[in-house]
Amino acid sequence: MESTERVNREVTLVAGTDATTDTTQEWAVVGDRIRSARESMGMSVRELARRVDVSASHVSQVERGLASFSVRSLYNVVSVLGVSMDSLFEEAITPEGGPLIDTPSEADVTAEGGPLDESGIVLRRASRPSLKLQSGPRWERLTAKPEEGSEFLEVVYAPNPGAEPPEDYIRHSGREYGVILSGLLNVQIGFSEAQLGPGDSLAFDSRIPHRFWNSGPDEVRAIWFVSDHDDALEGDTPNAAAVGHRNGHDF
Repeated sequence: MESTERVNREVTLVAGTDATTDTTQEWAVVGDRIRSARESMGMSVRELARRVDVSASHVSQVERGLASFSVRSLYNVVSVLGVSMDSLFEEAITPEGGPLIDTPSEADVTAEGGPLDESGIVLRRASRPSLKLQSGPRWERLTAKPEEGSEFLEVVYAPNPGAEPPEDYIRHSGREYGVILSGLLNVQIGFSEAQLGPGDSLAFDSRIPHRFWNSGPDEVRAIWFVSDHDDALEGDTPNAAAVGHRNGHDF
């Protein structure tokens, strides 16, 4: 039987208050898509929970839109289910307020002088799909539609003076690129650490365990691009096993 402590640690309820209405709606969409992908694979809730290393009750809560995943758990979920991170977001909306789902090809729109807002080429700030992660940042997708093999995001880290690094490292396929727009972001990649400010940037192999956090009084905003084309990656991942061993994690 799962312990109460484990369930309480994992579950972050997002329903029940006006302040969480948007987050509840976001995770209702995400949860439904996770459930659909899981069922299409013939996988049980318990099996997904086992492979993602969370409790079955937490997976059930997420699928019903009552809880959210951490960054690490969400990356594990999309890896196990074989879906893209982008596909979990709500659809972007058109200027008229409708979902931007079926659009003509970019070549057809531009050849005919059609509106870029309705083609999936341009995405207005107010129409961005977004997702608030459990005890973590908010992701705002910068593409009108999911982009196969890549993620293009603005990531917002709330002020958190004196915060300690997150317990879990993240590790996934791909290569990441980021640039800080505002605030100061703490970065640890393998054994190496740095603090990045406005205009600073980074690029690294996402298979190396890494974590980011805001320990300051100001919000941090950053542009993030992740390419998950495995054929762009070569060689072994440095430091992964060592970092996992040093911090008591099994990567």
